[in-house]
Amino acid sequence: MITVQMLYQLQEVEVEIESLIKTLNACLKKLGENEKLSAARSKLFSIHNKLEELKKKQQEIDWTIDDIEAKLKKSNDDLYSGRINNPKELTNLQQDVKNMESQRKQQEDGALEIMAQIETVTAEQSAQTICFKAIESEWRNEHAALIDEAQRLKTSISKLKEKREAMVAAIEPEILDYYNQLKVKKGLAVSKIEQGMCCGCRISLSTAELQRVRTGQVVECSSCHRILYLA
Repeated sequence: MITVQMLYQLQEVEVEIESLIKTLNACLKKLGENEKLSAARSKLFSIHNKLEELKKKQQEIDWTIDDIEAKLKKSNDDLYSGRINNPKELTNLQQDVKNMESQRKQQEDGALEIMAQIETVTAEQSAQTICFKAIESEWRNEHAALIDEAQRLKTSISKLKEKREAMVAAIEPEILDYYNQLKVKKGLAVSKIEQGMCCGCRISLSTAELQRVRTGQVVECSSCHRILYLA
């Protein structure tokens, strides 16, 4: 009976080790940057790129306006200098000035539209920056807690493994081999008896089986073939 009890206790320790390892793996997985933070960073990066593109367009419009202004000044200087006497040439120059003034107005309207967009996107960037920093702060706090939890789990697993090694050393090799073979086949090698039933397959045991278990023999369930343990 002592041997079966030791096997059951070994199984309990192994089950706990396996459970803690699964928890540890999930914890370690969470230590990576989470999707929420990644999405917030991606959105902030996208807004930043959009703002940079708008500023680039604004600069290009400013350069275009400066170019038009320079040409317009030269044309106006020529127009009012008195040097041009040919009526056709004068008319053409006046038309050029009119066209350039129209182009300048068009570019200035575009500049105002870009400025409005820049103002909107800048506000959006500010709001998203605040949102990102809040998520990042939350993640850092969670990250620190996960590191502590991972360390606690590693310590617990290490202690349980030491306990398991001590338990294994106290069990006869033949019985241990038998236990391990059943564990490979069944997942759990030892099944507890409760209310006259095997907890592994929920089948009621015969009086003879129960009697053999009580005498301390290593008894297999006739249904699921696990080692029966009566507390």
